[in-house]
Amino acid sequence: MSVTSMQGDLYLTRRGFRRALRQGETVRIPAFERVDLQLSGGVFVPSMCRLQLCVPSSVATLPPPENAKAAGASGVLYLRDLISGWVFQHPEQEWSVAAMASALQMTRKAVRATLFMQGDALTQLCKTQRLMRALFDSLLCNWSVADLKARLGWPDTSDLEASFQEWFGVSLQTVSRLREDAF
Repeated sequence: MSVTSMQGDLYLTRRGFRRALRQGETVRIPAFERVDLQLSGGVFVPSMCRLQLCVPSSVATLPPPENAKAAGASGVLYLRDLISGWVFQHPEQEWSVAAMASALQMTRKAVRATLFMQGDALTQLCKTQRLMRALFDSLLCNWSVADLKARLGWPDTSDLEASFQEWFGVSLQTVSRLREDAF
């Protein structure tokens, strides 16, 4: 992903360090790296940035889970990156430790332990990647919340709009208005 500061004050926190981005400056973020982005503009001087998803060929060609072991997925540096890619590409599927363990020909305990050593858990990875997919899909498509939930495999008993607001600090309606203003 790349972030380009277009106007106003923009701060990027990455790996525990916070830095201001100057207007026109672009920063590339490696796949699945956690960052915080703060646009601190106001009414008279709004902040604006451009987010661009850059899908490297290594992520675009991730083997589907059922072929992971045969395709050499065991050579992936971080299991969380492999799983994040699968969930982002196929958010509608039901993801479980059992399914991952079966696809990777690992035990459930080994999947959990590996993710724990990498500082993650499957439920959090799934939620994060589904919310990221919700952001990109809502920027690109004019879908209702119900359609978006179905596309993401979001549980019926869970509130997508509240989770989205909590995670990104903006509502799905705001993203929809941004999409309409951009096109």
